[in-house]
Amino acid sequence: MKQLIVGLFIAIVVLGLVAACDTNSEGRRSEDGTARHKDPGGMEVAAKQLGVSVEVLRYALGSPPPDIKAAAQKLGVSESQLNQALGKPSKGPDRERPAPDGPPPKGPDRERPAASGPLMGFEKAAESLGIPLQVLRDALGGPPPDIEAASQELGISESALTEALGRPNAKSDAGRNRGGGRIEDRYACVIDRNGYCIFAGRPHETGLKQGTDEVLDRNGNFLFSVNEAVAASFSGEVLKATGRPAFDGDDLIESSQDGMTDDEKAFHRVMAIMFPIRNVLMYDIADISQATWDEFVSEFKIRGIKDKTSTDGATPRDNYYGRQGIFELAKNPNGKDIHHDVMKFLEEAGLYLLCHVTSDDFSQMLKDTHPEGHNPCKDAGITSKIPFSP
Repeated sequence: MKQLIVGLFIAIVVLGLVAACDTNSEGRRSEDGTARHKDPGGMEVAAKQLGVSVEVLRYALGSPPPDIKAAAQKLGVSESQLNQALGKPSKGPDRERPAPDGPPPKGPDRERPAASGPLMGFEKAAESLGIPLQVLRDALGGPPPDIEAASQELGISESALTEALGRPNAKSDAGRNRGGGRIEDRYACVIDRNGYCIFAGRPHETGLKQGTDEVLDRNGNFLFSVNEAVAASFSGEVLKATGRPAFDGDDLIESSQDGMTDDEKAFHRVMAIMFPIRNVLMYDIADISQATWDEFVSEFKIRGIKDKTSTDGATPRDNYYGRQGIFELAKNPNGKDIHHDVMKFLEEAGLYLLCHVTSDDFSQMLKDTHPEGHNPCKDAGITSKIPFSP
């Protein structure tokens, strides 16, 4: 009987120790954030409080145990804000834990991050950059993401990438005029082994064969008529008829133009013309002959668009290249990054062509919405418009 009582006592003690170990283990997981990192409900509350998606929060935290300092930097918030959102006690006296659905208390490091501070969802970032979501993910790598390497792979500036991701950037206002100026360009090109400055983006897969109504793919195969086509973003959204230049990921899709205005139809045809020209200057210059280039820019020549080159300006911003000048520059960049000159040519040539083939009302809209307050149709020196042939 005595042995039985001793045995029961030992069993009770052992069970008590096991329970205590489990409790302490759970407590440690809670303290280092691992348990919460795996808890979907907790992550959703934390993401909501920080103003980011659960996906972005998981990406920033990385694999357990999370690096709070690094994650806070990626998200553009303070460590105390991140700790509070995750339900971890903050360092320092009298740090109140905010209510899950309420705003954090006021005071240093207590304000909710601004909408432009934390990383926005990758889908929105990819859409704003005009690239597929998977391309953005592959370029970023990580976690943590390598912004410098990703910007080089995508052929855009670091500031453009960080801005698209919603991360704070000291240079974010450097290229922007407060009165509505142009946002800093997001492109760059790299000199390849043959001496050409090749952009690291994504060529258009479709374009108009000049002198015809045929939309071709990059292999020269007929796809559909330009009169049954519209320009769309990589997500498939039909582009609105504005002064917006073409971006990587834009392409032509087969779609009825019924119900469109003449200006809208002209806009989509201009995009169809610009896609192959953009491919030549950014990606395919090594394989393009003078005769082929002349064919691509024939619509410009008919209207006297970009006839002249001027490189004697007081600053590089004052310089510009004509049809022949930009082709020769792309053929022989002399080891220089020429992306500013290429993008300026493409943007202005596209606008000037739009001015010729659209109505006066559309021309006024181009003036009213120009990011630098210019009147592109006046800059084009148009004396009489030359619309597309019926």
